[in-house]
Amino acid sequence: MSHPFLEKCVHELRFAVADDAASRKNQRAQPLSASSTRDWKRHIGVLDRAGLTLPLYARLLERGGEGMLPREAIAALEKRRGDNAQRMEEMLARFGEATKALRRAGVRFACVKGFSLIPEFLPELWQRHQIDFDFLIRPGEEPQAQLALGELGFRLTAVDGGERRMRVPVTRALGHDAYLYDRQEGPAIELHSAFWEASAMDFPLRLAEDPLDRAQIHAHGSVSFPRLAPHSAFLYQILHVFRHFLGSWARPLWIYEIAANMNRFLDDEARWNCVRCLIANDERMADAVGLVLLTARDLFACPIPPAFRDICAPAADSAIGLWVRRYAREWLLADMPGNKLNLLLHRHFIRDGRAWRRHLADRLAPRQKKPRLCEGIDPVAEKRFGYRIANFCFQAGRFTHHLRAGAGVALAGAHWSRELRAHRADRTCDVPRTDESRRLQRSPS
Repeated sequence: MSHPFLEKCVHELRFAVADDAASRKNQRAQPLSASSTRDWKRHIGVLDRAGLTLPLYARLLERGGEGMLPREAIAALEKRRGDNAQRMEEMLARFGEATKALRRAGVRFACVKGFSLIPEFLPELWQRHQIDFDFLIRPGEEPQAQLALGELGFRLTAVDGGERRMRVPVTRALGHDAYLYDRQEGPAIELHSAFWEASAMDFPLRLAEDPLDRAQIHAHGSVSFPRLAPHSAFLYQILHVFRHFLGSWARPLWIYEIAANMNRFLDDEARWNCVRCLIANDERMADAVGLVLLTARDLFACPIPPAFRDICAPAADSAIGLWVRRYAREWLLADMPGNKLNLLLHRHFIRDGRAWRRHLADRLAPRQKKPRLCEGIDPVAEKRFGYRIANFCFQAGRFTHHLRAGAGVALAGAHWSRELRAHRADRTCDVPRTDESRRLQRSPS
């Protein structure tokens, strides 16, 4: 189930008062102002892990609403603001060193996510908590990028399809309830050689242009770096969320950033038409975009630009819209590591029955090597008794998570199937057989 405290905070972050079922349900619940000091102490960690603590505090400060909070809650939020401001400045300096190293090595790249999103997605650096740096690089240039970053102390920790993860080794691992705003011990980098990475699912998406060809120079203080053009950056954020939807857990912060960007630039028709051109002629891309935008609207009551109307309208009237209305909030607003309610809609995106059964089995009972508490831990620290115990507890927790989440999605599955059948029956009776309705009737349940 979704976390009640997180529900209250998300309601405070909405961009409009929407007359929908989710809004009315939230309004019947106690408002955030009714949360006690004890509530904040017990649950602020879930808000931190969602990434929404500082955007919420910024919104409260903007409209003078921080006075409705307990004094101890304000003190906790102020501490997080100050600590994260220092953390982000130090990370920015390390980020600048990495961009210089890539430039010296002749690697063609653009920063994605992270620092590239300020100020268009969030106004100020202190409002965003992040863990690593992400670079989109030209395919084939991974070896020289890895070599250049290796000179700064980064070591390769994992390769996952077109993604390479690197990190300066750390000596301590952060647990589930760790304070997230301390100074970062060892920076981490993800190198992406493709705009879209299908990861575990064979889910190809076509792009109408090479986004690196339109990269632009951006700067924070003395640190300048190339980033994607605005329309490419927006689509990248959508596909980043969609990739996590096809995986396991997505941070609500990412949805909020997309909602904030749409709300801020709603009237910029040229921007949205450029995004629309990138999506053209790919039905799967349109489904992915529709899913994410409808979810953003459901959670944060953000307006959707008119350029996406022909994408979102069919999605809202399909299995995608049904899942968003019924399960999106419950999936997104569960504490990390979340639940597996996204699996209910995965079948919509996997047309081949054999591939679906293989994917479902792998997601319910992952067969890959055991997960690690900390990727990039120093080899000496990894052998310490304390870390080994913590890592064992983490792995045991993941095992119980899969059991619990698998049971939850199994219980929801029967209800979802009934809802789908009823939805399709209603459409068959009430709606003429358009191309979209025929596609929905053919799509597997």
